[in-house]
Amino acid sequence: MKPKELSQDECSTLLSSVRFGRLGLSMNNLPYVVPMSYVYHGNVIYLHSRGRGKKVEYATENSNVCFQIDLLEKDHWSSVAVFGTVKLSDSVEAKQKMFDAFTEKGQGGHGGRKFQREELEKMDMTIWEINIKEMTGREGVW
Repeated sequence: MKPKELSQDECSTLLSSVRFGRLGLSMNNLPYVVPMSYVYHGNVIYLHSRGRGKKVEYATENSNVCFQIDLLEKDHWSSVAVFGTVKLSDSVEAKQKMFDAFTEKGQGGHGGRKFQREELEKMDMTIWEINIKEMTGREGVW
């Protein structure tokens, strides 16, 4: 059976139901793909990582990213690819926004607890907000 294109609503539903995906970055014509947990909330994909490292270096140099997820079931597969730009921040407000999005989606993260401002200030964490410019998806059977 030929794969079927997913509608924007179907892509959003799939993005909302999966917890892990692959972040694609590029710098100086060198690709870099890493698996990451995420939350999709308000047409934005939120991720977090340590405050430094290869991912941050790539994204700082080139904010154009892609993010891909898939769902593999017994005899069925579906996949969504997102293209957009990423904004990196280590502000307390960005950290709170990301944790709130994880909590609202019931994904918890860090035990699902609420953090005080002082705790957020001490976290060595970079918040990634992927602003979606294009989203495509497909599904099919094995």
